[in-house]
Amino acid sequence: MDTTKVVVMKFGGTSLANQEKINHAADLIIKKWQSGYLPVVVCSASGNITDILLASAHGLAKDPSKRELDMLVSTGERISAALLSIALIERRGPAISLTGSQIGLLTTADHSNAEIIDISSKRLSQELENGKIPVVAGFQGLGTNKEITTLKRGGSDITAVFLAKALGAKNVEMYKDVVGVFSADPNQHSDAVLFDKLDYDAMYERALSGQTVLHPDCVRMAKEHGIKISVTHVETGVTGTVIC
Repeated sequence: MDTTKVVVMKFGGTSLANQEKINHAADLIIKKWQSGYLPVVVCSASGNITDILLASAHGLAKDPSKRELDMLVSTGERISAALLSIALIERRGPAISLTGSQIGLLTTADHSNAEIIDISSKRLSQELENGKIPVVAGFQGLGTNKEITTLKRGGSDITAVFLAKALGAKNVEMYKDVVGVFSADPNQHSDAVLFDKLDYDAMYERALSGQTVLHPDCVRMAKEHGIKISVTHVETGVTGTVIC
């Protein structure tokens, strides 16, 4: 497998919120695949499904079991991965949806706040070598206690960068409903400037201060392993900001 051809494509929840958006995401992935790249796709739960699931749990119990919450909310990403794979297969893309546990994404046993430790299987690289387009459910893994775990909110960003590291890929494309990273909220500040490039430290500070375009942990990991992050507008497929 030529790791220089591997590119991780991460799609956020608003990018997969309905059938039209799932079809659009599938078109972007197929275009990348037909261009000779080896896409590895990471999905978030579509729309606000995670919040809906959490609200249902808290409607049944004041303090739901964290173990059961992980079993519940991890289904959101699995739904996205399966639906996106169905759309890709319809386009003759050899997709296969995979959960965090199926690719052996090993985490700590901290329910609802797990940290990724390692990938304990070769399933992901084997699927790539077999010509597949893996579509991975983000935000989740298998704890050291053999239980389903979830990462902190926004954890699919972390999943994407970690998979790039594990596969030796140097590029992660984060498909968002924003054009890129701005100097301020463009909805509130008409003079906000779009950054075409930011270094890791500058983006990390912005993420820590509450700018939600990227999770700070994924930026830190990308810096440690020299992985470029492209913040790409999902509607246009145009990259607005590169973190490097």
